[in-house]
Amino acid sequence: MDLFFYITIIVGFSLIYYGYVKKIDNDLKKKELEIEEKKLELEMKKIDHEKNGPEQGGD
Repeated sequence: MDLFFYITIIVGFSLIYYGYVKKIDNDLKKKELEIEEKKLELEMKKIDHEKNGPEQGGD
């Protein structure tokens, strides 16, 4: 087998690895965005609860 075959195999594996790393990175960013969204929803619920708390017989 000649050098071109080996270079093709190395490039192929490199592209597969690069795609895998990018997929993992994108999944991580997606999870981070979901966590930020949940934090914002929790903060909105806290504010809503604090606003409505005294009106419903709280302190």
